Amino acid sequence: MSLGLLAAVALVWINAYICRDLWSHPTAYMNSMHGFWIALASRAGDSWFHPVWWPYWDMGIPFEFTYAPLVPALTAAWASLGRVSDSLAFQSVTGVVYCLGPLSLFAMAWVLTRAPGASFLAALFYSLTAITNLIVPDDRFSLAHFWDARRFYLLTVWDDTPHAAALALLPFAILFLVLSLRERRFRYYIPATLAIALMAAASQFGIIDIMLAALCLLFVFRRHDYGRNIAVTLGLGAFAYALVAPFLPPSLWSAIAQASGTQPGGGFSLGSITGIAVVALGWALVWRYLPRWTTDWTLQFFALFAYLTASIPILFAWMNRQFLPQPGRYKFEMELALSLLVVFGLRSWFLRAPRSLQVTSIALVVAFAGEQIVSHRKFAKIVLQPRDETETIEARTTRWIAQNLPGARVMLPGSIAQWADDFAPIPQFSGSSWSQAASQVQQRGLAAILNSGPRQALAWLQAYGVSAVATSGPKSQEAWKPFSQPAKFEGLLPVLWRADDVTIYQVPRRSNSLAHVVPAGSIVKSAPRSTDDVSAIEAYVKALDDPSAPAAEFQWQGRNRILIRTSAAAGQAISVQVSYHPGWHAHSGKRPLSVKADGLGLLWLEPDCNGSCDVQLDYDGGWELRLCRYLSYAALLLLAGVVVLRAMPRR
Repeated sequence: MSLGLLAAVALVWINAYICRDLWSHPTAYMNSMHGFWIALASRAGDSWFHPVWWPYWDMGIPFEFTYAPLVPALTAAWASLGRVSDSLAFQSVTGVVYCLGPLSLFAMAWVLTRAPGASFLAALFYSLTAITNLIVPDDRFSLAHFWDARRFYLLTVWDDTPHAAALALLPFAILFLVLSLRERRFRYYIPATLAIALMAAASQFGIIDIMLAALCLLFVFRRHDYGRNIAVTLGLGAFAYALVAPFLPPSLWSAIAQASGTQPGGGFSLGSITGIAVVALGWALVWRYLPRWTTDWTLQFFALFAYLTASIPILFAWMNRQFLPQPGRYKFEMELALSLLVVFGLRSWFLRAPRSLQVTSIALVVAFAGEQIVSHRKFAKIVLQPRDETETIEARTTRWIAQNLPGARVMLPGSIAQWADDFAPIPQFSGSSWSQAASQVQQRGLAAILNSGPRQALAWLQAYGVSAVATSGPKSQEAWKPFSQPAKFEGLLPVLWRADDVTIYQVPRRSNSLAHVVPAGSIVKSAPRSTDDVSAIEAYVKALDDPSAPAAEFQWQGRNRILIRTSAAAGQAISVQVSYHPGWHAHSGKRPLSVKADGLGLLWLEPDCNGSCDVQLDYDGGWELRLCRYLSYAALLLLAGVVVLRAMPRR
């Protein structure tokens, strides 16, 4: 066995030894979003393959807006093939991702540099240290935090498995992109495209990561090849996007940008332009003086990539400037890039050092590595203690709702919302990832329910068809406790259930139906300007509660169809408390009806009936999501055709 293969086996063993408990028992960190991805895996069904409405979060959203599909899809496949629980399947995928990161880093560095020893040390450095804690620490600065198991902690206790999956694929994407640019052969174009597509399917961070890496590569390659290199890079990127287009439609990018803009300091601003200018100035300086340090293109690439990835979190931490969403999370990329730069930057010095210094340096590295492996394993044993998720407050709250409020829409707090649909199919008012929320009006309503007074909160709850609201008090085991005034409904709303400082209150409604006949003039016309702007909402709620209005029966027929039975007259509208999306279409008998969005982001329509009225709504994804599906199918067929043609023997 060659030295390179031995190094690869050693890396896999080290990382698998550290995280091995991930494959044996659930750990149930309820503060995390693990339940969110497990719910996607367990309830997606065939939603990966055609447009499907996801009724469980945010009053319903397109399945494509839930989250990047790769990790939930792998979890579902692992659970099915391995005949294990979805929770254990998710942890198993996390374990594979944890081990794959250093392995892919080693493979890329080994192939590009032909230096298996240095490549192994770079991957080992990446596995066992947290260099970002010396530059942009997560908390207070301490040299001791350099030795933290930061990557392991973020994957197992927190929420970064999809991000880490994209990052684990990045070295493969870089490797095949380099080979594509240098060799210009289909044998490299195809794996480069697939690696980029898988990164995009793992996390939106993956798209930014490969763009940053491609920019660095274009700079270090020969100038007279710029045109062709740019064309090849854009072609591979475009084809990769086509493959995963259903899960990255333009409207999703718009939603991500809007969500980022709602966070403190988020969004693109004049400060963002300043940040870009600072990064550009630094880039110009690095690019000017880099050739004086080294003419090795691989080391130049490592330096540029380390500078670019480090500039994003450093700029955010030191200057409070950002030009990308969630800039602090690019510490992950920074750790990978700095591992390469540190080891290969010192390599030339090491090779020129006396033999005695080389031997003692290696001995020191081995000693430190041994200590770190033992330390990381001890930490992992503490972190990965078995936990029974079925006895948590999240599970108990969900079970009570499923048994006593079947099919009712509920508002759940914090970690209960994130885990609820892992335990039961609960239609929620919230529950999605804020970072790509489809409706910012709904997010404004969520903020009102959590932070505004009881009158405003109740108006939003009733307007959005919520039948029960759960609050978590300061003594509860719910992880996030998002309510600023958890007792604000006490004495105002009937208590349905209480346990361990979590209380479920009944929200008064005339009917639990999500369809209502109201005067057309009572529909909320424009989005409320703030969380406390509830005058139009209260007028709408008053119309919902009008006892003289006809009752409307609301029935789901699968995920993509709604049937409404009611009666209506001229001047009346049907308000449907389901999130608006252009993919919804309605008809009454053979008459098509126009489906509109109100100011709250809900569906409404004018049935044009005079008496009994049956309305059917069908969801097909709309032209955008259908077009993205067609684009993906065409790209898959083209890819398969190219593979088959190239596999055929030439005459």
